[in-house]
Amino acid sequence: MNLSPEKKIAGILAPLFALRGEDDLGIGDTATLREFIDRVAKIGFKLVQLLPINEIGADNSPYNAISAIAIEPTTLHLAPGSPQDLTRQDFDASLNEADVSDLRGGAVRYRQVKELKKRLLEKAFENFSANASEDRRLEFRKFFQQESAWLGDYVFFRVLMEINKDSAAWDRWPAQHRT
Repeated sequence: MNLSPEKKIAGILAPLFALRGEDDLGIGDTATLREFIDRVAKIGFKLVQLLPINEIGADNSPYNAISAIAIEPTTLHLAPGSPQDLTRQDFDASLNEADVSDLRGGAVRYRQVKELKKRLLEKAFENFSANASEDRRLEFRKFFQQESAWLGDYVFFRVLMEINKDSAAWDRWPAQHRT
């Protein structure tokens, strides 16, 4: 799309977390975003702008991101086969442990949604680690190398966050975790 001050277009600003769908897991995600884009395009909008989608901290504010690069994992569409290593069995078992029907109604319950999506992503990674072909493992290593400018430090930071009760306030961590 060519943007120009002479050519007017209409668009819409939306927080991704609020774009809820029938089968969402308690928060708007990339699948509902695709549906939203199609819907607004049909009525003539040319642009969809989102609030920041970087990974958020404990206050759940899109303006208080813990990374300038990492995407908020709760906004990923997770379903059997998406990601590839998430099985129907693991998906259904995780949903049975969570009260998904309750998550699908009302305001976003961030703690529960984060727990559910983290569990699903961990299951997918366990399956990948156990079953991935050598080609897929090579792709993963290649991705890690291509993103090495930030990914290693970010992963280390996330591990330290988990050790410190999911707190991003590193200045309050024990001294051995701040160096």
